[in-house]
Amino acid sequence: MTSKRNWPGHTPLPKGLAVPARRALAHEGLETLEQLAEFGEERVAGLHGMGPKAMAQLQDAMEEAGISFGG
Repeated sequence: MTSKRNWPGHTPLPKGLAVPARRALAHEGLETLEQLAEFGEERVAGLHGMGPKAMAQLQDAMEEAGISFGG
C-alpha cells in the first residue's frame, strides 16, 4: 500500500513546525502544502500563530516539493 505522503496533492506539512503554527493551520483545515498554496501566502501569514520562522519553514518545504503560492 502506498503511504499517504506519496499521493499526489498530499504533501505533508514540514516536521519541526512550531505548535502555534500547526494549530493555526489545523484551525483552517490546512493539512498539506497543496492546500497552503491554494489558501494563499498572505492569508497563511496573517493567521494567529504564524511567525516569520514558520513561514520560512513552509516556503522552504514548498520550494523543495515544487509547490508555490498562487499569484
